[in-house]
This record gives sequence, structure tokens and C-alpha cells, in this order.
Amino acid sequence: MIKSLARAVGIGSLVCAPLAGAYQFGEHAAVTVDKLIHDYPGRYRDTVSFAGAANWMEAQMGSGYTLSRQDFSWNAGSRTSQNVIASSAGLNDQFVVIGAHFDTYFGRPTLQGLDDNASGAGVLTEVARNLSGLQLENGLEIVGFGAEEEGLRGSRAYVESLDPTQRTNLLAMVNIDSLITGDKMYAHAGQNSEGNPELASLREHTVRIAQELGIEVQSNPGLNPEYPAGTGCCSDGEAFEDLNVPILYVESTNWDIGDLDGYDQTTNPAIPGGSTWHDPVEDNEEVLVGAFGEERVNQRLRDYSRLLSRLLLELTNADLLASTASGGATARNMQDQLQRQYQAQNLLHERRWHLLQAMQREVGSFDGEIGVDGEYAPDSGFDEAPHPEARRYGIHALGDVRLTELLSVGGSLSYQNGNDDLEHGGELDSDAWRLGAFALLSDGGPAWLGADLSVAHTRFDSERALRIQADGGPVLLERRFSGDTDALTWGARVLGGYDFSVGELRTGPFAGLDYSHSRIDDFSEDGSERTALGYEEQDFDSLEASVGWRLQGNLALGGSLYLLPYASVAWVKELGDGRLEDIALTSQADGQVRVADLGQVDTSFGRARIGSQLRIGDSLGVFVEVNGRMGHDEGSQTAYSLGAQWMF
Repeated sequence: MIKSLARAVGIGSLVCAPLAGAYQFGEHAAVTVDKLIHDYPGRYRDTVSFAGAANWMEAQMGSGYTLSRQDFSWNAGSRTSQNVIASSAGLNDQFVVIGAHFDTYFGRPTLQGLDDNASGAGVLTEVARNLSGLQLENGLEIVGFGAEEEGLRGSRAYVESLDPTQRTNLLAMVNIDSLITGDKMYAHAGQNSEGNPELASLREHTVRIAQELGIEVQSNPGLNPEYPAGTGCCSDGEAFEDLNVPILYVESTNWDIGDLDGYDQTTNPAIPGGSTWHDPVEDNEEVLVGAFGEERVNQRLRDYSRLLSRLLLELTNADLLASTASGGATARNMQDQLQRQYQAQNLLHERRWHLLQAMQREVGSFDGEIGVDGEYAPDSGFDEAPHPEARRYGIHALGDVRLTELLSVGGSLSYQNGNDDLEHGGELDSDAWRLGAFALLSDGGPAWLGADLSVAHTRFDSERALRIQADGGPVLLERRFSGDTDALTWGARVLGGYDFSVGELRTGPFAGLDYSHSRIDDFSEDGSERTALGYEEQDFDSLEASVGWRLQGNLALGGSLYLLPYASVAWVKELGDGRLEDIALTSQADGQVRVADLGQVDTSFGRARIGSQLRIGDSLGVFVEVNGRMGHDEGSQTAYSLGAQWMF
């Protein structure tokens, strides 16, 4: 039955599973139906057909379930049958039951039972497969009932097997029966809703989803006083009536004709008597396709599968867990983008330090530059998932003065625009203004020491795309959400080393200590969709110690051209958080806070950098650079940069 799991939603939870044998809505149900009616007609107790049908039902449920058989008997044990059960545990002990009987009327060995109830059994297996492997908050029990045609024996046996705790934790029951012959599609509440209108909530929930999906679904109009308006009956859902839970009867019939009790299914003249219940001559593929066309069968399997898959996605809160995982990925990208912005300014200052060391100036002199640069980080090549394709461009102005033979100090102002491609076509855009101050202690000798301070304000605009799909099935839900927020980052760094001269090159060890703090304001995504999220304020620190080796040069190319190559490799030890490992997100649907696991922060990895500046005369410079992260638990990151500066 239902078991508790840890209360956390991982980034890696199954939002979109690998596609293998992909199918569209209704197709998996059709495969189930085809075999039930052709290979296993006469599916009633103690027959080879029933045993084969039970095996087929189990095989069609999909992966990710605990499969079991429930044997039951009646009439002093002289009559026996089975239920086929597929169970998927949730994060809590509450659960939902969806069921359909797959047996046919007793004693009629040629009865295909396409309408009653291969159609419902087929949709049941498709709903199971559509949700297989998804993480659920409320557990799910998918039950193929046996012996419905002999007095709801299977569903009554299932209910009797529930212990008091399970009865308390049962949230709802959905019953599927006879979907093809009827003129209209219906969703009814249980008759227990007459005394408790709250138990009609499942019906209203279903009707709202149907309207959103463009599926026409009605409820019993109540023309017969023995069958109150909006309620259904006379199938396995009845066994759950006394449990005081919402019940949903899903069927196709016509409550406006005959005795107004739903037993007259159609006005189609090709169906004598207006119904096909239990009749081997009529409830078969040849007659129903001849009367209604093949598209009727396809349409009913498709629409009921769409409707019920979505309903179960929401009843189990699988959509909210998947959205939380997706929102966590967006939060992680915000944090990563802030770190990349901070690193970009550090690299800007380091290129300036290189110039200051290479081009000695007079004490009291002031130099500056205005520059533009761009950076591209692909999502392939050296990079590995989960890093998205990212682009950044920036403009900056900086200047510095040589105060003494040993000390130069300066400041910088820069603007950076970033764009990251998120999963399923989402985007994360940012605009950042950064203010920095830097200093370099170097008299041209081998020892040097640099330091800088920075503060930045970033504006984020996010467009999150949520897509839920499992087990090669159709897309169950696709949504886009926009949100915006602000972030503040400040940091300080010291970096120093000792260089050895090798001709025109200088090379040697270096070490550094780098601290930064970031705060992303809380915000809520736009829209009223149940899967929209609210984000709490995010505060995180990074304290990195690094040790490495670098190489720099100042090569005269003739005339007024100077080439300044540089390269470095460093081992980094993360002493602070570096990034949050989880974040609390609030679902629009229920106001409940759920935690997204952002992944454990890797505290030990490498960084490498290679590039060159080209100085053209006294007023123009260009640079090209490749920098990357190596040996990281989340894979490599590589970025390619190009820029130009006008110097004064």
C-alpha cells in the first residue's frame, strides 16, 4: 500500500523521462483494448480468458509501480476472482484510488465487452502509464477490478481489505466504466454527496479540467428522482460510498432518454434497443465501429485519457512536485548567473592588473579604458548537463592611478546583460550594474599582490517552462510562468603570487581568498495557474581559497603592437556555501511550502583560463579568452569571451 518517502523534491526528479516507444493520448489504451477484446473475450471468473486478461492488465500498467494481485472469494469460497493492483507511493500516506473492471458478464464466452468495460480498462492502463515514474505527493492505487459483473465483488473486496489507517488516508476514488456506446460523456459524483455537498468537489474539479481541455462532459441532469442530479451509481464506485470520500463516476451513456436512469445509452438506430450492455451480438468491435465509426472509439479513449491523466496528476499533486523541481532549477540558475557575473568582473580586474604589470607608468599618472565584451557558454562540447546555453555581454569603464612606485589603485563601473536558456524553452534574463574598486602592489619585480571590492545590483526576468511527461507518453502538462526580482551582490578578494622570468614571459605560483555574498529578493510568478510558484528570499555566501600557477607575457610584435598572452590553472576549495542546496517554494494551488533540492555544492574543483590581449598603440586593445571549470560534480563549464577597449 502507501508508504512515506522523504519530503524533498529533487532537481533530478522525473519531470520528463527519456522517450522510448512514444505514443499519443489514447494509443496505449487502444493497445490494451485490442488485446482484451480479441484475445480475451469472455473475461469472467475461472476462465483462461480472465487469467490472460489479468496478466495483460498488469503488463500494461507501466514501470514505477509495485504490482500485486488481490485474490478474493464469495459464496462460501466456491467462487473466486482477482483484482490487479498497481501502487505508487507518495511523499505522504494519503492516496487516491482509480479503478475500472476488466471482467465481462458471467457465462457469455464470446462477449468482447468493448464498451463494458474494455474501454474503461484500457483508459485505466493508459492513465497508469502516463503517470508512471512521476514523483507523487499523494500516493496512487490503480485497480483493475474483477467480478464487477457479479455484484461489485472486486471493489467490495478491495474496500474490505483497507485497514482503519488506510481508510482515513484515502482521499478520493475515480471509477471508469463503459465509455464508447453512450451518446454523451459524463462525470458524476457519488450518491454520498447528496448529504454532504463537499463530496461533489471531485466532480466539479473534473468539469473544470474538461472545460480547460475543450472536452464536453456533462452530469446526470436528475430527470429521474431516483437518481439525484449530478450523481452516478451502479458500478465499482458504490463500494466506496460508505467511506465518506469524494467519488467520481466516469461513463458514457444518455440520461435524457428511456427511463432517464442512464441504462439507455444511445439514440443511434444502428443499436437496437438503445444499449449494448452484456450483449455479445452488440458489444463488440464490428458493431460499435459500424454504428459510430472508428473515430468514436479513438475519440473516447483519447479524451478520457487526457481528462483523467490530468485529473490524477492534480489529485496526486504530481504537477506541484514537478513544478517545484522546475522552480528549483530556475532558482539555481539565478544563483549560478550571479556567480558568473561576479567572476566576469574579477576577470576584468585581472586583465587590468596584467596591463599594469606589463606597462610601467610614471607615479601620479592616470590611465583608463572604456570597453565592451561578450561571453558565450554552450550547452555542449566541454560542457555537461545541467548547464544551459548562456550568453552575456557587457560594457565597462575603469580607471586607475599609480600612487607610488609600488601601488596602483582604481575603480570600475560596468553593465552586464545575461541570458540563459532554461529547460523546455524557458529563459532567464538579467541586467546588472557593478561598481568595483581595485588595487595592485607591484613594482615590476617578481612579487605581486592584488585586491578588489565590488557591489552589484541585478534585475532578473525569468520565463520558466514546465513540461510534465513520463514513460514515453504524451505531454501531460505544459505551462509557462514569468517572474521578476532583484538581487544584490557584494564581495572582496585578495590574490597574490611570485613570478619567475623566462625570457619575455613571467610564470609562477599564486594563491587567493575570495568572499562574496548574494541576496535574491523573494518574488511570485505571474498568473493564477495552480503550478505557479512563490520564491522565498535567497541569501548565500561563497568563500573560496585557491592555489594555482599562472603564465603572463608582454611580447613586442613591432611597430605599436604588443601581445599580452596569459594562462592560469588553479585548484579551488569552497570554504563557504557557494550556493544554496535547497530552496522553499510556495505553490499557488494550495499555499503549501515545498522544498526543492538544488543539489549538493561541490567544494573542491579546478579552474583554468587562457587568453591574450592585443594592444594596438596607446588607445586600442582587444582580447580573446577561454575560461572553464573542471573536475566539478556538476560537470565542466566552459565560456568563450571576446572584447575590445578604447584606452585613454
